[in-house]
Amino acid sequence: MNPDFSKALCRYKNWLLLFPVLLLSFSIQQPEQPVTKIYFRNPSFEGAPKASSCPVGWHSTIPGSTPDLLPGAWGIEYTPQDGETCIGLVTRFDGSTESIAQALAEPLPADVCYSFSVYLAHIEKYVGFDNPTRLRVWGSPSKTEKGKLLCSSPLINHSDWRSYDFQFITPGTIRYLTLEAWYGPGTTFKYNGNIVLDHCSPIEKCARA
Repeated sequence: MNPDFSKALCRYKNWLLLFPVLLLSFSIQQPEQPVTKIYFRNPSFEGAPKASSCPVGWHSTIPGSTPDLLPGAWGIEYTPQDGETCIGLVTRFDGSTESIAQALAEPLPADVCYSFSVYLAHIEKYVGFDNPTRLRVWGSPSKTEKGKLLCSSPLINHSDWRSYDFQFITPGTIRYLTLEAWYGPGTTFKYNGNIVLDHCSPIEKCARA
């Protein structure tokens, strides 16, 4: 056998033996790619228009206090910002409110800044629940608890759709987010009011300053 060919064949065999080791080393050293966006299921609250009904992917957090899928519920006609339907939440003079929640596709670890946006509006005539309210966002580790207040919108007193950004630092691991209608800032009494929501953006880590 040609000596040069023999040397080349030997190097080739050594490479074949070494290749699996290099491949394993490469795969071990590669860090796990972090999730950059966490998408809500049914972010635009699509479903059959109906009073006291939750859209697919969401659940009501208070028994007997369920939101409305608009337009159509209670005879209310209002054009969604995205898709065919949007959701209406109310506050009541007895102190009860409506809210919806969702289990996140990925848990949010503690001490990390996150942000997302949602379109908000107020309907001037909502079967007696006519006053403007605001939206509060809660985060919790389990479905059975409300958790901690993460952030809040200003008073929503406009009838056109506007996008609002919500930013928060996770106080602990969060697996559920709750969106809750609440009374205006500084209000000392409870009242009947409404807020409508549509088109939630994905949750993302905050941009670095």
